[in-house]
Amino acid sequence: MKLRFLVLLFFGISLFMHCTWEYLVPYCDTTSIYWFFAKDRKWNPKAKILVLGDSQIVSGILPETIAEIESVNLDEVLFLPRPSQQPEGILSDTLCLTNALPNLRKVYVNISPLNTSKNSITDAHKQLYYSFGDFELHHITEPLLRKAYFSNLADLSWKFAINLFPYFGLSSNTNRIFYDPIVKEDLTRRRLEFDAIQKSMRLTSGAWIWKSISEDPTLKEGDKFPNLDTTILSGKRELSIQLWVKTLQEWDKQKLDVVIIRIPFSPQMEMDLKEKNAYGVTDSFIEWMERTQFQNRRFVYDFRSSFLKDYGYFADLTHLNQKGRDAFGNLLKKTLLDHTNSSAKGM
Repeated sequence: MKLRFLVLLFFGISLFMHCTWEYLVPYCDTTSIYWFFAKDRKWNPKAKILVLGDSQIVSGILPETIAEIESVNLDEVLFLPRPSQQPEGILSDTLCLTNALPNLRKVYVNISPLNTSKNSITDAHKQLYYSFGDFELHHITEPLLRKAYFSNLADLSWKFAINLFPYFGLSSNTNRIFYDPIVKEDLTRRRLEFDAIQKSMRLTSGAWIWKSISEDPTLKEGDKFPNLDTTILSGKRELSIQLWVKTLQEWDKQKLDVVIIRIPFSPQMEMDLKEKNAYGVTDSFIEWMERTQFQNRRFVYDFRSSFLKDYGYFADLTHLNQKGRDAFGNLLKKTLLDHTNSSAKGM
């Protein structure tokens, strides 16, 4: 009798959480809200171009720009980046999608020290996957993905628990509402961002100027960032490099051309990265890639030095604003249309 009661209780709690958890998402942080909506993005099985990556692409590139460069219809560009994306997420998306897209011919993706080093975004990505990501069989059967997501039984149990009781996936987002005054003051803005992200999913496949509601956020040359220190980004996350290699091999197996883009950070961020030699790992990986023989073409475009004097092109340290996105779109079109017949292009 007690066992039946407990089963019914757990079932009831799980049902209640599944019916109500979506109402709590507007109180989450920006990245979680984006992942929530990204779960239901529609994709065209006739897509020819796949765009993957992190929030630099979300904020910095429009699907229309890629469609113009590739001379395809807009609905033939599958735009699927997500903030805090890491190479394990890119590999997972690749394994999910490439066999289901018979017309796919090219992949666009961005690379930076944020997805080659071990940093706070690495951990954030893992929790976002637990909270909002779909479980796929290859997360277990592919050794590198299993190592990234389920290195021990506790990780697998946590994913299972969140699938049963989705409130658990929101706890780190929502519990601060009750004790953090900064979060309390930010709730109105979070709701507006929720609406803005939802609108961007409907109108631009999720392309959205980061943290933008109606205004265009803009850095100023005199803005100070006392806690800016990119030292941690100079280190190598060996698993990230292995995942990148595996992803490149999968794209090559599918006979896909690959365009790898290094989207510029703000001048403040770029100067600190240079001072800390934080581009070393990424540079080394790209050098390896250019030395390695693949069946299909790989294009590498490095724009990190493009906007070193253009503070007004950035919304924050790492993301372009609307003015910057427009300028970067023009730069992409000029550069890529001039060099699409090259085997690789470094700038």
